[in-house]
Amino acid sequence: MRKRIPKKNKSDILKTFLQSETDLTPKINEALFNRFFDILEKNISDHISIELRNFGVFKSKFMKSRYGSNPRNKKKIYIPSKWKVTFKASENINKKLNEKI
Repeated sequence: MRKRIPKKNKSDILKTFLQSETDLTPKINEALFNRFFDILEKNISDHISIELRNFGVFKSKFMKSRYGSNPRNKKKIYIPSKWKVTFKASENINKKLNEKI
């Protein structure tokens, strides 16, 4: 049986960040947090690869158009070309993820 894994969204991470950072005011910390994600989003949408040392690499990858099949009725469907975001975790993250096994 699979273990239920809790989820966190951006606002949950922001709350954790604001609780741990007391050097600046919460308003400035929230602005820095949001600015980081805005920069990340802008670079990914411009198809620029982003490497965060000891964390991982975000890349945008072009997926060609192709034909697939609908799993419900097995009919062929056309899948148009699109951009996809990929993430490759660093070795440090992979080690931390797998050390509890």
